Amino acid sequence: MARNPDGDMAPTDFGRVADIYDATRSLPGNEMLRVVDALARLLPAAARVVDVGVGTGRFARPLQERGYDVAGLDISAKMMAKAREKGVTGLFFADVHRIPFRDGVFDTALLVHILHLVNDWTVVVRESARVSRESVISVVEVGAPGAQTTMGEEYAELRAIFGWPSGRFEEGEQGLEDVVAPERTVRVLDTQRIVQADERIAYLESKGQSITWDVPDDVHARIIGELRRRHGGATLRYQSSIELAVWQAERLRNAELRAQKS
Repeated sequence: MARNPDGDMAPTDFGRVADIYDATRSLPGNEMLRVVDALARLLPAAARVVDVGVGTGRFARPLQERGYDVAGLDISAKMMAKAREKGVTGLFFADVHRIPFRDGVFDTALLVHILHLVNDWTVVVRESARVSRESVISVVEVGAPGAQTTMGEEYAELRAIFGWPSGRFEEGEQGLEDVVAPERTVRVLDTQRIVQADERIAYLESKGQSITWDVPDDVHARIIGELRRRHGGATLRYQSSIELAVWQAERLRNAELRAQKS
């Protein structure tokens, strides 16, 4: 992560992968439609929503198309440029640790794949809850019981073993569920991904995923070598479910937010 002018660690800027982000991170079209439909059913009509870490507008665009007033925040000008190309409006260049809106100006804050990328996830959660009157909602992908960990998760584990732990809140929004149980969870769909290990390893080797960006080259090479030793030539199957987690904003504003020790 880069440092901001005040000397604090800034959120990760995804500008370096803006051109490939949707191709490598997005859900398949039918799954995305189901998730957005389920999300829309949770929102009041004409709700004001802040998308904290809007990126390329994966959620902001379909919500705006459904008539919701969505403001999108991000520190990556390149990612927001991609969102603008899609027709997303209401974009603001902002550090999500310091959301530039008054208390309670939105009905709902949306947190999707952001908490593992920021310097202090507790501040981001509190800021999201501060500007929301009603709720904070996350889209969470939960691995099936006993399911194989993803290649990115293995990379994170190996970098710690090799003496370079990430220091991020890698559990992300699912970790927030463990710290503060949501008032409601909505299971949207079950998924199975079939992945060629060599393709995923090559993608990580090219540093296409943020978990790799701050790792020294020698440590990175060791991790990639270990992944090839474990999985080279294999076909991997990842099973998970996608859920919506809903918290009352007031409860998150007052909760004790601290990562649980494993």
